[in-house]
Amino acid sequence: MKSETESQTLPDLPMKMSEPRRQHPVAALTNVLNTLRDLLVPLVIIFFFGGGGGGNGLFSSPWYLGSFLMFLLVLGVARWMRFTYRVEDDEIRIEYGLFVRKRSFIPRHRIQVIDISSGVLQRAFGLVSLEVQTAGGGASEAKINALTLDDALWIKENMSPEHEEEAGSNPETGDAHGIPPKENETGETTEAAVAQPAQLRRSAAAAATGMSEPVYALSWRRLLIAGTTSGSFGIALSIVGTIFAQMNTVIDDDVVVDFIELVSANDTVFFIGVAVALIFVAWVLSIVGTVLSYGNFAIYKRRREMVISRGILEKKLTTIPYSRIQGLRIQEGVLRQPLGFCTLYVDSAGFGEQSGKSTTLFPLLRRSEAEEFIRVMAPEYDRQPETVSPPPRALRRYIIRTLIPTGILIGLSYWLLPFAHFILPIIPVAVVLGYYRWRAAAAGTDTDTLLIRYRNLAKTTVLMKRYRIQSATAWDNYFQRRRGLKSLTVNIASSDTGASFSALDLEADDALDFVEWVEPHYNRKQAAVSGETPAETEKKEDRDQGGFLDIGY
Repeated sequence: MKSETESQTLPDLPMKMSEPRRQHPVAALTNVLNTLRDLLVPLVIIFFFGGGGGGNGLFSSPWYLGSFLMFLLVLGVARWMRFTYRVEDDEIRIEYGLFVRKRSFIPRHRIQVIDISSGVLQRAFGLVSLEVQTAGGGASEAKINALTLDDALWIKENMSPEHEEEAGSNPETGDAHGIPPKENETGETTEAAVAQPAQLRRSAAAAATGMSEPVYALSWRRLLIAGTTSGSFGIALSIVGTIFAQMNTVIDDDVVVDFIELVSANDTVFFIGVAVALIFVAWVLSIVGTVLSYGNFAIYKRRREMVISRGILEKKLTTIPYSRIQGLRIQEGVLRQPLGFCTLYVDSAGFGEQSGKSTTLFPLLRRSEAEEFIRVMAPEYDRQPETVSPPPRALRRYIIRTLIPTGILIGLSYWLLPFAHFILPIIPVAVVLGYYRWRAAAAGTDTDTLLIRYRNLAKTTVLMKRYRIQSATAWDNYFQRRRGLKSLTVNIASSDTGASFSALDLEADDALDFVEWVEPHYNRKQAAVSGETPAETEKKEDRDQGGFLDIGY
């Protein structure tokens, strides 16, 4: 009779998987590229300020640069030789380290997510990268940079907590629930709802893991719209502007003057043209970045998780366990809201596309399609709570709150810039923004879901389950107390840093009711501190009906 341990032995163990294995040699080159990426900012600083044009700097001689790259290559080869991995006794065992040998043993019961991705270099050799995340951490517990797809899929399927429940799913009939792709009334698949085969290119990893056609996929037309309206434009513009500002370190001033005289007789026209060119380049870069990141985007649904496949140069499979979802966000950007589009994000405890950030659940949907998407992919969050908004007397606070940073910006501009009077028109823009922030703000509950809506520039709607909320606070300052207002702030566990959301300047009673909904008997605790009579406290608690609050008064 077999022991319990023997009965749990992993099936179909690949040959020598239980013995220490090195990654493919291309991992040495991957190590070099990762090191260069990590050193990108210091290298740019050295290039512009530390000898890019002469002297003894790193870039002043090809010998210096060649020696530096050779050192990185030797370091990469050494790291590759010292890195081994194996699967044994229901554990992923990894040993690494140049001078100090480190061992990492990851048992299957601790593993939450195993993600697979493949960059351009890896795909050229038929390889993938495997990343393991465990409970309680935002960063990956282990990463294997270069292994075969078959080995990666075997590890994912047999070491993932999803393995046992996926054994009975039928890849031909739909997802792990056996749900077939949704059709419209005419029997045809729609662009936004379910992917059309012509729009999809299933990755080898997705096909081999037993998933059917994606539940949702992003068409190329929607992808271009997402790139055109992307919020990354500001980031791209700052990068382009920084590079342009440092061009004087590598281009002689006389060359610049001669060029200006050649192309334009008017300096003002020239600099306006340069500004327009920089904005155009930044806009193109933001489109290219969005296309490369979210090309071939598709989302699959399994019993205990959602799986996102995306990327053109680097193919990524990101797994989001349902048990780790803390909240959903619907974000309508400044450019996307007038067109009727939005982006969906998911906040998950310990997981994200990047440390400390939420994960993009779907890059671009019509706002009218968002509810249907949530109903299919995350039905637990398919809620439409009744909401309350800040009262009219709070409008002034929203406008003042927007005008304060505007005034500081104008003051600094008058001090630093000779043409600061051109910035004055942003004052009425700030007033309008304050009005729309007041108009967008709202909060509401139903039986088990809290909704908070707010606007910075983009309008954001957040849905959170009561049992996922870490804390809720109703707070005020002197000026709010004079007007009978309080603000509500709610915290959830998101990635490795947490996330907080606020509804500002609500009616004081409404804010306290929301805290009472999150933390029952909160009003009794506050009454004990403030000296409120039991009768007054019970009068407040009478608003709680059937376990949730009737906040429509």
